[in-house]
Amino acid sequence: ATYHHYRDQWARAFNLTYEDRNGETQFCHQTTFGMSERLLGAIVGMHGDDSGLIMPPSIAPIQVILMPVAAHSDENVIPRVEALASQLQDSGFRVQVDARDLRPGTKHYDWEIKGVPIRLEIGPRDLASSQCTITLRTGGKIESPLEGISSTIRQYLDSVSDELRSRAHAHASELIRTFPGLSQTADIWKLDAALEEGFVYELAFDGNDADAEVLEKATGLTLLGDCVQPYPEPIPCAVTGKLTTRRHHLARMY
Repeated sequence: ATYHHYRDQWARAFNLTYEDRNGETQFCHQTTFGMSERLLGAIVGMHGDDSGLIMPPSIAPIQVILMPVAAHSDENVIPRVEALASQLQDSGFRVQVDARDLRPGTKHYDWEIKGVPIRLEIGPRDLASSQCTITLRTGGKIESPLEGISSTIRQYLDSVSDELRSRAHAHASELIRTFPGLSQTADIWKLDAALEEGFVYELAFDGNDADAEVLEKATGLTLLGDCVQPYPEPIPCAVTGKLTTRRHHLARMY
């Protein structure tokens, strides 16, 4: 995201004021982080696959979709599915019943592309055996007893979250490369090795705005700011040579 400080220009336009500790009226200062749509885009880009969205359970509007199967052949299927939906909702899950008169494969495709973490099927044979079929959006199909289903669903939602987190960390690690370094000759800065397209470069940087401009002009990339985790030991800044633990990322911005 990008951070913008609007100072008090919009507050003056809309007369947004507050009373400070001295009892004087002041105009508010406002900021924006420009992150809402970018975060949604990052979720789609990082977690999605060729089959569609994969929504992390913590933010999925629907965590579990319940799908009655062959309900036309057993009048008890729909009531049992609706009762199960109420049970799961009472346990704090975000649940929806898909009772549309469609083939199971069509329903699976529909909810797979929408990224629902868990698809749960119940049909006449499941009622007879007190079981259900659970399909995870991250892969895997499991036959599970209906007894204790709330704790089972919690377990599998946690499993989906862990899998997505693991995939994201692995993918991010694959995209990060060590910056090859810069050299200066007669006031001209050049890269020590060519940069590859599509990667984020990690480097130590502890310079000022002018140093940042040198780095960005030489690479055609943009500094993304300080990383949360610094280097464990000081290493030379890519521009100034000063020892620092400040870890930065450098990448193309669009």
